[in-house]
Parts: sequence; C-alpha cells; structure tokens
Amino acid sequence: MTVVVAAALGVSIVLYLGLGIWYGRAVRGLGDILPLLHGRAARVDNHREFSASTVATTISLATVIVAFYELVSSIGLWLLWTGITTALGLLIFSLCSSRIWLKMAAYDYRPTLHAYLGTEFDSKTLALVASIFTALGYLSAFAVELTVGSRFLAGMVHGVPQLLAVVVIALLSFIYTGLGGFRVVVVTDRVQMIFIWLLIVALCVYYAVTADAKGWSASIQHIPAGLRTLSWNNGLIPFVAGIAVMNLLTFVSNMGLWQRIAGTERPEIVSRGMWSSVASSGLSWSLLAITAVGAFMFVSPVPNENLLVTLLGSMQSSTLGKLTIFFVVLGLYGAMLSTASTQLIAVSHTIYEDIIAPFRSTDVHERARMSIEVFWSRLVLVISATIAVAVVEVLRARGFTIADLAFAVYGAALGLVPPILMTLVLSRQTTKQLSGFATVAVAAGFVSCWAVAGYGRATSDANLVFLSPIVSTTVAATIMVFGWLSRRVRTKGHVQNPETS
Repeated sequence: MTVVVAAALGVSIVLYLGLGIWYGRAVRGLGDILPLLHGRAARVDNHREFSASTVATTISLATVIVAFYELVSSIGLWLLWTGITTALGLLIFSLCSSRIWLKMAAYDYRPTLHAYLGTEFDSKTLALVASIFTALGYLSAFAVELTVGSRFLAGMVHGVPQLLAVVVIALLSFIYTGLGGFRVVVVTDRVQMIFIWLLIVALCVYYAVTADAKGWSASIQHIPAGLRTLSWNNGLIPFVAGIAVMNLLTFVSNMGLWQRIAGTERPEIVSRGMWSSVASSGLSWSLLAITAVGAFMFVSPVPNENLLVTLLGSMQSSTLGKLTIFFVVLGLYGAMLSTASTQLIAVSHTIYEDIIAPFRSTDVHERARMSIEVFWSRLVLVISATIAVAVVEVLRARGFTIADLAFAVYGAALGLVPPILMTLVLSRQTTKQLSGFATVAVAAGFVSCWAVAGYGRATSDANLVFLSPIVSTTVAATIMVFGWLSRRVRTKGHVQNPETS
C-alpha cells in the first residue's frame, strides 16, 4: 500500500506545485494575492469555479471524512443528517448571497466580512473584534486540518519517518497558497473536487464489485443492524441539534465564502454557483456517509485505528483494491488541501487587511498595487499558520478530539450570524445604532461557545461539546434582539414625547 499511497501523493504534490508556480507568475501586487479590487488576478472566473470551490472547501479530510469513519460506529446512518443540513445551510446562504453581492457593490473596494460589518455598524471596534475572533477560529481550523490530515496520510506511508512525511505533506499547502494566492486556491479547489468525486466513485465501485462477489445479502448482514437503519435514541438529540444549528448557519459567517463573493465581478456567478453547490454538496456528503457505513460490509473496527485505515488496508491484496486506494488518497489529500488552503488564504486576508492594515497609512487601493505587500502578506501567512499548528498541538495533547475542535471552532463563528443577518434586512442608519450590541454579541458568542466546549471536554461530557454551537448562536441572537428592541422602545418614546428629545 505504501507504494500506491506514495504515488498518489507524488502526483498531487507535482500538480499543486505546478499550479502554484503557474498562477504565481501573474502576481504583481497584493490585489493579485487577495480579492481586494476588481480587475486583478485574485478572482473567481465563472459559476463552475464558484460551485466547485465552495463544495470542495466544505469537505474536510479531518472534520468530515476522518470524522465520519470515527463517528459511524456510534451513529451509523445518522451521518446523513450532516449532508442534509450542509445542503440546507448552503441553500440559506444562497438566499443571502445576491443581497451580499449587492451590498458589497456599493463599496469602492471588495471588503472582507469584518470590514463589511465594521462599515455597516459604523464601528471599527466591531471590525477588529470580529476579525480577531475569526482569525483565531480559522487558524485553529487550519491547524486541525493540517496536523490531523497530515498524520493520517503519513500513517499510510510505511518505512518513511512520520515527522518527515508530515512536514512534506503539510508544507505543500504553504507553498502553493503563498505563491498563487486566492486565484490558485480557487483553481485547485476545482481540481480537488474532481479528486473527491473520484474517491467517492472508486469506493462505490469497489463496494459493488466486492459485495457482488461475496453476495449482497451476506455483505449487508455484516453491517450492525443499528447502523444500517435510522434508529432513534434520546442520546442523539445533542448531536442532531448541534449539527443542525451549526451547518444551517455556519456559511453565513464563513469568511471563505465571503472571499469568493468578493472575488466575483458579476452577481450571476454567485447565484448560479451557489445553487449548484446546494445539489453537489448534498449528494457528495450523503455518499460519503453511506460509504462510511458500507465499510462494515468488509471490515470490523480495530481498537485505536480509524475505520478508513482498516478498510484501505484490507484492499491492498487485489488490483482493484490498489487502484481504489490510489484514487482514495488523491481525494483525501485533495480534501485536506482544499480546506486548509481556503482557511489559510482567508485568515491571511483577515489578519493582513482587518487587523494590521487599519494601523497603517496606505489605503487599500495603494496596497493592492504594491509588490512589497505581496512579501508581507506571505510572511503573515506563514507565521500565523505556524503559530496555529503549535496551539492545536497543545489542545490535542489536552485531549481535544477532532469532533470537539470542529464544534468549538465552527460553532464559535456563529456569533457573527445575527449581526450579519441584521445588516441584510435593516438599513445602515438602524445598524449604526446597534454597534455596541453587535460587538458584545460577537465576543460573547465566541467566548461562550469555547467555554461550553472546553467544560464539556474537561468533564468528558460530549453532549456539551455538541451543544456549544447552539449556545453561541443563542447568546449572540439574544443580545442583538435585545439591542433592537431597546432601540425600538427608545425610538417610540422619543416619537411620543418629542419635547424630551
């Protein structure tokens, strides 16, 4: 299996490095690395790129594929719930996306999510607080993807020191993302989505051929009855509820998707791309869930080993199995890099433009043209990513699992959702009066989510971890609704008693 895995990784490394070098040739200024202005290299060309890039970034190696094969033993076909809610979450964002594009079009540059919030609420403090918390979340998510994914893949390359394999596998995301910036991330996302589909098709073909040879009835009987049916128990409530809230709302506050909207020059690219993403994500996620359950037809869980590793190990005795392993590894590495590179370019954009740039004298139009800014943005990218990996390693040593980190990281970002939604339905005159509430809501949502998830991990209560996204959303929404109602009461009082104003 080592030779097959190494071959798949070698093909991927050469391909992604080649694309990074190719698109790096077009980089002349910061606007070619980050989507700051129209007419630069950092862009999304068409709705197919937008759709493939969007779906590819949702399919993480660490928090989706590896997590599926860890969770399947306990929840079985309930994994389908993740696919359903992801598709519905993208549908919700689709309904918001045209409005977001139009709001962005009123700016003389392409704002980040946090710059947008700061402008709509007329609060530099909100922009800074939101960007800091987003950066912390994305850095954590990036580091989880990189460390967990690299270790997972390196574990299948025997005879090579694991540390060396991890460094080589992980370093690629730094290099090609730094070279080509946002544009190469979008292009490679499209390639990586093709590889993810090859993974899904390869597993389905292998299952069909192998099960047919052994007999479908006998193969299906190997799957525990509780896993191949949607049996319900009350212990599923925290997982089902937490996943629903997180997946339905997470895309509204997803900096990666806001970047893609900023990088499009026509609104129809966004609208057509988003609708395609809904169908593609629902189908791909559901098939990944079914293949995770289907693994039980051929293998049984081995203590302290991910079921996917066990499954791939069982395939290496046949030519079909080796070919399947090759395509699966292409897809696994693609899933890891599509998520990691999106998170890396998003956090680089956030730190450089939302946290550092406000303290500098040059404006965004100047920075977009300056070649020296490319060097500094790449330096920020490397430093922030390195620190993030170190922090996540500490959390992992403290006992945080992949699922814990996923719920804490993505759940915390939901504190941004209520303020964002208010900017889409309320006038700027109204939102300016709610800036203080918005700042508190974002901070409280982030802190409460991490506090609940951390306490759940400390007390070994997984239900608290699953419920942390609900806590984040509820806290932020309560603060924003209270602020809006307070304003309504004050406004009404002024209208009824004009002499007091």
